[in-house]
Amino acid sequence: MIDGHIHFHKQPYTLETIENMVSVAKEKNIDEIWLLDHTHKFHEFIFLYEPVMHNELSANWFRKKKFISINEYLDFTSLVKSRAYDVKIKFGLEVCYFPETENLLREELKKYQFDFLIGAVHFIDGIGFDLSKEAWIGVDVDQMYKRYYEIMELLIESELFTTLAHPDSIKLYNYYPTYDLKPTYLRIAQLLNKHQMSTENNTGLWRYQFPYPGLNPEFLEVLKKAQVRIHLSSDAHEYKYIGAYFNCL
Repeated sequence: MIDGHIHFHKQPYTLETIENMVSVAKEKNIDEIWLLDHTHKFHEFIFLYEPVMHNELSANWFRKKKFISINEYLDFTSLVKSRAYDVKIKFGLEVCYFPETENLLREELKKYQFDFLIGAVHFIDGIGFDLSKEAWIGVDVDQMYKRYYEIMELLIESELFTTLAHPDSIKLYNYYPTYDLKPTYLRIAQLLNKHQMSTENNTGLWRYQFPYPGLNPEFLEVLKKAQVRIHLSSDAHEYKYIGAYFNCL
């Protein structure tokens, strides 16, 4: 079994961290772990986030970030790969996707060779919809949903990524559109197959009052019927969440 989305987050890049992750994975009968960090952790990807600076809430969030060089991460991945572990380990990035900076991102990603790249929509025209419930004050929910999936389609069509991250995350604060989402789900499934991308059944949202342990049942059914490749993913930011709730899926 694979856990396809585990963050280092505040854990240091040390062999002890890897050993702790491997230990938890083995306890959960997970034999492959995909480790990553967000692009907003690294100096080299600051340019990506120019669009968020036009929204006060998003800009304040970004200004508080403390950046490191991606070379620290790359050196660490090389060290880990030179060693043997009881669990297979892959390394990648969770990349925030913005249509406005796609071309710059394409050039930057050419510099690196990761095992996987997970593309994520975390911002809608600068609005960090999953940063705080405050981000939803005064917005048109239907329009937010339409833009979310429009941006997701562009992400998939860019062919920059191997996997689409948590495609249900817009529902984090339980705001829902007035229109039927099934045609949108069908279109996303078709695009994922066309561009040979996988997506996630991500249990991370359940830690934040999401009503389902993973994808909402309608979206999951559409993806399965279309035979889209789906990874189990914990989105763990702490050791204890590795493989969390997989038994509920």
